[in-house]
Amino acid sequence: MKIIGIIGRPYHNLDNQQIIQLNDKIRKSLSEYNDVTYITILPTNNIHYTDISPGQDILNEIDKQKLDTILNLCDAFIAPGGSTWYNYDEYIIKHAIDNNKPLLAICQGMQTLGSMFIKKREKFDPTIYIEKENHNVKGADYAHKVEIKPNTLLSKILNEEEINVNSYHNYKIDENFTTLITSAVSEDGIIEAIEYPNKKFIVGLQWHPEYTLDNNSKKILDYFIESI
Repeated sequence: MKIIGIIGRPYHNLDNQQIIQLNDKIRKSLSEYNDVTYITILPTNNIHYTDISPGQDILNEIDKQKLDTILNLCDAFIAPGGSTWYNYDEYIIKHAIDNNKPLLAICQGMQTLGSMFIKKREKFDPTIYIEKENHNVKGADYAHKVEIKPNTLLSKILNEEEINVNSYHNYKIDENFTTLITSAVSEDGIIEAIEYPNKKFIVGLQWHPEYTLDNNSKKILDYFIESI
């Protein structure tokens, strides 16, 4: 049985209580695979995510032995969408890269991955706000087209030059990467997919394949699972 670790995302509910959640669309997408199970990766000690500023270093407050025990159980990882991240997330992504375990980084998860490998990182969260309505179209199966770059893993998976995608983001990442490869861009030039070379599957998507489970989404999820 393949175990996929999914990073939990924090938010406050209507009673102002902190909740760590798992996107149910991701859970439902994975439930289609008989040889897959999944766990939510949670903070390993008494930390309130929503009380922490995004640039604050919390790794020294994390019980790394506990966290490593959880990560070592996992065969692959998903870094889902959300509103912010912490270097706790980066620790998990680094584990995936260092151990060549498949990683699917979605929306904000892709922004985390991309921001770890820009050439000039002067702050923890170097994402850039974009004022383009076509990149935050909630509820729509498709918002715009993306061009798939040739000779990339994504091109191999999809075997397409252009596809339609959904879009739920207000931020983009800096394009000046050191190690990463840009594998898709939108019609207006925003990076929509990235990948780490020479690994089984380290792929970031700005769109949500779990929201629009069309044929292209299925190809990506199938390849992700098969690469474990």
